[in-house]
Amino acid sequence: MKTAIAHLRANAIAYLALFVALGGTGYAAVSIPAGSVGTRQLRNGAVTAKKLANGSVAPAKLSSAGSVVFWAKVAQGGQVIASSEPATTSQWATGVGRILFRGQDTRKCFALGNSLGLGQFGSVAVLTSPSIAGKEDLAVSMLPAGAAKFAPLAVAVAVICPN
Repeated sequence: MKTAIAHLRANAIAYLALFVALGGTGYAAVSIPAGSVGTRQLRNGAVTAKKLANGSVAPAKLSSAGSVVFWAKVAQGGQVIASSEPATTSQWATGVGRILFRGQDTRKCFALGNSLGLGQFGSVAVLTSPSIAGKEDLAVSMLPAGAAKFAPLAVAVAVICPN
């Protein structure tokens, strides 16, 4: 009996805090109506990826500024290594090549490109051109690091369109 009383005296504040916390949680669970917490009550950044269960939100339900519509990975020699759609290249040896994708997108899209650095780094500029015969057309300018003129590089490109 003496040890039980000693234990209660030593932990009285902890037990008081526990009962207050449990009481507040119980009150909130009973008094807040179902469906009363929505997007207006959530603060920006309150819901993070770690707080979502796997599979609870499908990618199609997420709102974002844009999505990658076309992408390609091209070797230094101009061969398409991988792409989202069947893609072809032309004029690659000049360093100002073209990539044609089978499909096209009518939205106002933009393109990004990057040197893959497979033995040679450099700057890459990618422009979307008007579609040619129903195909998305990209102009790719490649300038190897330290070079004075355009030359072929291994690149990765992506066309991003607004949702």
